[in-house]
Amino acid sequence: MNTDNLRAFVMAVDEGTFESAAALLRVSGSAFSQRIKALEKEVGQVLVTRTVPVRTTAAGEDLLRTARQMVLLEDEARRSLGFRGSSKNYTPTITLSVAVNADSLYSWFIRVLQEAATWDDVELHLYPEDQEHTHELLRSGTVVAAVAEHPTPVSGCRSRLLGTMRYWPVASAELLDRHRADDGSPNWQEIPVVDYSIRDSLQRTALQRVGVDSPRVTHLIPSVEAYNAAVGYGLGWGMIPEGMMPAGVMEGTHPDLRIIREIGAEESALHWQHWTTTTPALDRLSAAVERAAARMR
Repeated sequence: MNTDNLRAFVMAVDEGTFESAAALLRVSGSAFSQRIKALEKEVGQVLVTRTVPVRTTAAGEDLLRTARQMVLLEDEARRSLGFRGSSKNYTPTITLSVAVNADSLYSWFIRVLQEAATWDDVELHLYPEDQEHTHELLRSGTVVAAVAEHPTPVSGCRSRLLGTMRYWPVASAELLDRHRADDGSPNWQEIPVVDYSIRDSLQRTALQRVGVDSPRVTHLIPSVEAYNAAVGYGLGWGMIPEGMMPAGVMEGTHPDLRIIREIGAEESALHWQHWTTTTPALDRLSAAVERAAARMR
C-alpha cells in the first residue's frame, strides 16, 4: 500500500476533517481526497465517513492500526536516514498517540511530559480515558501505547506492570452528618457520589461493599482538579488517589474532609501496553514512562 495514502487516512481520522488533515500535509483538498479514494479503491471498501468529524467504517477500523504502524515505521526510517523531504512533502516528525487515565496524567505522567519537552523530533497526542478502557483505544489502533488496568496485552502488543495507584474514599464530615440513619450510621443510598465519567466504576465498586448498587444522586465531573475540588466542597463523596490527597486527610487532622473507613481503599494496578513492533521513538517513550512510574504514589 502507498504510505502517502495511508498517512492521509490516519490524519483524516486524527484531525476529524479532510481540510485540517490536508493543511497539515501541505496538499490541496482535492489532492488529499484523491489519496483517500485511491486507498479505498485499493482495498475495495469505504474506509471513512465523509462527516464532521470523520469516522472510520468497520473496514477502516480494521485497517487503522496497521496504517498507523506503517506510517510510524516510515517516519522513523526517514529520520534515521536524515531525509526531510521537499517543501511540498510531509516532514516526518514522529507522532506518538497515547491513552492515559486522567489521574495518572494529572500526577506521575507529568514527568513523562517533562522529558518529552527535550525531544524535538516527537509530538505526543494524548487521549485521556479511564484506565479500565484505555486498552480499547489500543485495540482499535487509535493509539500506539496506553496506560491500562488490564494486564493481558492486546493482540500484537506487550504489557508490563508499572505500579499501583491507591484510592481512598473521601467525604466532607458535614455531608456525612446530613445523611445519617436513625442509628447514626451513614445512609449510603442518600449520600451523593461524584464520578469522573459514566465509565468511572471506582465509586460504584466501592459502594457494593456497603450493599448499595446505585446511589440516588451521582454527579459527573470530567476534570481531575474540579473532581477533587467538588469532593472538598461537599458536593458528594469520591475516590481520591493517595498521592493527590489534601494535607491532613490521611492523618485525620483535616478540618472537614474524612476518609470513609467503612468503605476502605481501592487499588488500581497500572500496566504499560504498547505495540510489539517498536521504534526508537516508542522505546524512548516507554523508558520515560517506566522512570516516571517508579515514583508513582
